Amino acid sequence: MTVNSPPDELYEELFADVQLARIFPDSKTFPDCIPLRSPSDILASYRQIRDTPEFNLKTFVKNNFNEPESFNLVLDNDGQSWTIVEHCQALWSYLTRNAHLMTNDPSLLPVPNDFVVPGGRFREFYYWDSYFIMLGLKESDYVNLISNMVSNFAYLMRTHGHIPNGNRNYYLGRSQPPFFSFMVELLDSLLTDQNILVDYLPELEIEYEFWMDGSADLTSSSQSHRRVVRMTDGTLLNRFYDDIPKPRPEAFYEDYHTAHSSTSERNESDIYVNIRAAAESGWDFSSRWLVNAGDLSTIYTTDIIPVDLNCLMFNLERVLASAYEKKFDRSMSQHYRQLAQKRKTAIQTYFWSKEHDYFMDYDFRLNQPTKSMTLAGVYPLWTELATEEQASAVMDKIERLFLKDGGLVTTINEKSHQQWDFPNGWAPLQYITYKGILNYSPRSPLVKKIIDQWMMLNEKVFNETRKMVEKYDVVNTNAEAGGGEYKTQDGFGWTNGVYLEMLKDRKNLMRKSHF
Repeated sequence: MTVNSPPDELYEELFADVQLARIFPDSKTFPDCIPLRSPSDILASYRQIRDTPEFNLKTFVKNNFNEPESFNLVLDNDGQSWTIVEHCQALWSYLTRNAHLMTNDPSLLPVPNDFVVPGGRFREFYYWDSYFIMLGLKESDYVNLISNMVSNFAYLMRTHGHIPNGNRNYYLGRSQPPFFSFMVELLDSLLTDQNILVDYLPELEIEYEFWMDGSADLTSSSQSHRRVVRMTDGTLLNRFYDDIPKPRPEAFYEDYHTAHSSTSERNESDIYVNIRAAAESGWDFSSRWLVNAGDLSTIYTTDIIPVDLNCLMFNLERVLASAYEKKFDRSMSQHYRQLAQKRKTAIQTYFWSKEHDYFMDYDFRLNQPTKSMTLAGVYPLWTELATEEQASAVMDKIERLFLKDGGLVTTINEKSHQQWDFPNGWAPLQYITYKGILNYSPRSPLVKKIIDQWMMLNEKVFNETRKMVEKYDVVNTNAEAGGGEYKTQDGFGWTNGVYLEMLKDRKNLMRKSHF
């Protein structure tokens, strides 16, 4: 254990005692606290006085830690109200952090360049959030900031072997949906005078090696290792995973009680790994990971091969092939093109459900598609892996089952009360869905419905609260989104980014008379 260890390891039983006593209402607060002296001294002092009659845990924490800075978003326009666009544009400076001014935060993973945080309780940057933030930065002409953020992710890969969930040391056990290849493509489209794909080829390889780690050792069917599964036909596909069988430090109280409330015979470590794997997915939490939609302790993420993750891996293989082609390495380019083709075939084989006429996740333990119909099923349209017939069927389901008054609902399961489920909608999934539809049906009126209904809800909430928030109730547009382990956060990075991208796309499509 070192001073750079995650807080649950640094403070041992003190950490557990503080979290289980709910000294802070939000479990993420204590892991982000700044110690006023060395962690070893704090822990030794705690052990010495904790059993004395006058000891008070709350007072001890107050005397030994500074609470992390709260995100208090107050935008001032000289007394004039911002328009929603002005608000989104102004937010970037409020959400940008100077990497060199954050060196006193012990759990923060250092990076060389400035970065953008999502907002609210999220005082660090997050992996997949950042792609959708970059879309808004592009529309706001912050190209240099996008370049800095991509460079930060490359630095994390060179330093840690992967991009963590976020730049905190307590996130190092897991990553998030692998959007780095899309970030590199975006930057390549903006810096056309540079060879960005080749410049970031080493880091693209590191990303691929992380997700495919152990694949060479899987010699028989239905074997799995970390994030790789060998299917019955020998195909290699990916799942979400985490190596640490303990409660997440930032959700210690919640994870501990989830594991201890389980009525099944599963051990606690198994529940913790599956919870963490769902956190790696970004969908924390959703009925797509649960046996019983109303019981988080029935989570079985690691049994599931997700359609969205494998579409992202297909794009990574495709971009690697392009990068090697630009480097004039035909052998390696062909190697990755063949891997991409194999994955494309596997996505068609395992994820298309004839029963549902939709792309579904796949349970490799049961050797069958899962029962949960979610917006993850639109990723094959976004990455152009669907046939025309499949795309048409998916679009039909989107309009009939997912489209609500405020945009697209994440799942059609109404019983889980998890935040990545009905009735909530999330900006990145609105974006991926309408972009996927445009790939197959550029004049589809469904695109206009999705964009209009989501943007109108964003505008309605903004006009009432002066906020852009993390998620929205798209079914009852007069209600605040619920579910999850914390209150709905404002800021909010990916909501701002997708709104600005949608605004641009809507104008362009109207100009072309597509609407």
